[in-house]
Amino acid sequence: MTEKISISTKIISGIIILLSGFFTYIGLTEFYIVGIKKETELYPFGGEGPVPYFYKSAELYSAVSLTYGLIFGILLGLGIWNLMNNKSKEILLLGLTVLMIFIQIYHGWAK
Repeated sequence: MTEKISISTKIISGIIILLSGFFTYIGLTEFYIVGIKKETELYPFGGEGPVPYFYKSAELYSAVSLTYGLIFGILLGLGIWNLMNNKSKEILLLGLTVLMIFIQIYHGWAK
């Protein structure tokens, strides 16, 4: 006998999946462009101007992008797993996703 998934669980899980999927895509895309394809001409590497510390080199930037991409990828996987298995962890996962977004924003401001 399967349990029916509530509307609130679907909505919250959908928000988790959309947010974490978006940030996974951004992080992994930046890693691919800078770390693998080595297309760095549009990036202000060298630490000049008002940029975060991880713009000192392409390697550091791609490592930070990969790290955030993987973290958000894990949250994406957990969000999908939560929705498919009807677990009651959607509020916790939403909180973790929002917390990671704030951490990434703060990390970009930190000098």
